[in-house]
Amino acid sequence: MDTIIKNLEIVPLEKSKFVKPFSILYTQDGKNKRWDCVEAHDSVSCIMYHKEFDAFLLVKQFRPSLWYYQTRHSINSDEPGVTYELCAGIMDKGLSPEQTILEEMLEETGYEVGKVKKITSSYTALGFGANRQTLFCTFIDESMKKTAGGGVDDERIEIEFIKREDIAKFIYDESKVKAPNLQFAVLWFLGHFEELKEIF
Repeated sequence: MDTIIKNLEIVPLEKSKFVKPFSILYTQDGKNKRWDCVEAHDSVSCIMYHKEFDAFLLVKQFRPSLWYYQTRHSINSDEPGVTYELCAGIMDKGLSPEQTILEEMLEETGYEVGKVKKITSSYTALGFGANRQTLFCTFIDESMKKTAGGGVDDERIEIEFIKREDIAKFIYDESKVKAPNLQFAVLWFLGHFEELKEIF
């Protein structure tokens, strides 16, 4: 990834507009318990298939939390802190899940998509967060390309195309860090590819 990371420092979390730590006190079967949690926004994501390239569009970016984990556990990587992800975003603007993902795709990838199909919704980080993510799929082509993408503000997002013939190998390549939702989305998409071609 064409980016330079310097001056990394670990500091205590004091206040954040994205996450809110808290504890829940409760009694279960007569025993008092405490559970530490983090409140976070719900989110959306979309697996994007490029018809002309016969490839899946992924976004690639530096994630400080991954860098911290790799450093703490002495995990060597050719791309420290870099992840491969579905186009995604948090729901913090009062929009519907569909409106949110359409906006995110334009901001992150530069493609102005008019139609998406909902695959499913699921919950993530169940051990401490339990926020909900809605997963979509769509087909794109170069006529939809409107901007360079890359995200907004200080985001540094790169686009990566993975050919359909290579995607099954890619999702099991542990040297390319990815989340389970990407792996699930790819397997679902490949299993429904023929019917999706009739929709898009």
